[in-house]
Amino acid sequence: MAIRKTTTRKTTTRKAPAKKSSSVGISILGGSKADMKKWEVESAMNTLQRAADIQKNKSLMNDIKKMAAAKAKEFNDIASGKKM
Repeated sequence: MAIRKTTTRKTTTRKAPAKKSSSVGISILGGSKADMKKWEVESAMNTLQRAADIQKNKSLMNDIKKMAAAKAKEFNDIASGKKM
């Protein structure tokens, strides 16, 4: 059985131009730095609002505390070498 030698060809790929949203005018693929910063700030604001809403929900906060304690114990057991 003959062994075939494979060769690799270098191919150059070109990036597709960024597509623009017709309604907003923001590029979908990699917008400008200003657009990216604006999105980052808006996302952070939404995250903070969601955190505030979660903190107001006492029942949910109690469940979160229980789960966090269980996870902390699990991680401590792993770190100390205990088997589960």
